[in-house]
Amino acid sequence: MTKLAQAVLACISATMMLTGAASIAGADTFTYELNGSLMDSGGPSLVSQGGTLGSTGYAFGVNEGLSLRGTRAFDVYSIDIRFYFDDVNASFNTFQRILDFKNRQSDSGLYSASGQLVLFATSGSGDPSAGSQVHDFTNGTMADLLVTRNASGLFSAFVNGHLAFSVMDTNGATTFSGPSNIINFFMDDLVSFAPEAGTGFVDRIQVTTFPAVQVPGPIAGAGLPGLILASGGLLAWWRRRQKVA
Repeated sequence: MTKLAQAVLACISATMMLTGAASIAGADTFTYELNGSLMDSGGPSLVSQGGTLGSTGYAFGVNEGLSLRGTRAFDVYSIDIRFYFDDVNASFNTFQRILDFKNRQSDSGLYSASGQLVLFATSGSGDPSAGSQVHDFTNGTMADLLVTRNASGLFSAFVNGHLAFSVMDTNGATTFSGPSNIINFFMDDLVSFAPEAGTGFVDRIQVTTFPAVQVPGPIAGAGLPGLILASGGLLAWWRRRQKVA
């Protein structure tokens, strides 16, 4: 067992002791393999916004991403996206939206900026902001992005299993508060002057929602911030990595 696997499993055990096994057991997981279908097995379907669904994934153009309603994702969730951008510098200012939280009504959101993962905050909004400070994404190279938010408002992002950043969200900027808790992937907002969006390919999306219960913050000494009520997402990532290794 790898050190990463040991850390993840230890965190899951601690989480269950702190929050109760029912918190993890009550999670809903929706998995979209995108192998010729936008459907989950029994859950809500992804909706294409103009891209092309093939036998191995979904190719998107500028603002031709995907949307998802009905998962009940709000303030406690994990979202795992396996994707790439064709050119990480393609948009007019290199910003390309990955994840939108507010039904495309805010410029704040999760972006790639010249290949760096960035949680961008509109000036004066009070929304949280953070960046990875490294080059996370490379042209045409598949990456595994996992984002989590716990009931205390801690938003964390991991790229290929490594923590990119973790930041407290005190005003709900990273909650999905649009109609039917809509989640938009790879589509920019409708309020800024030019599209900050790119072209690329998405291989897989998994959304896990957790019961909205108040829990303690990160486990001291665990070394993996943001895993409270989000460890299921990291475990799923680790299992997939083991399977293909």
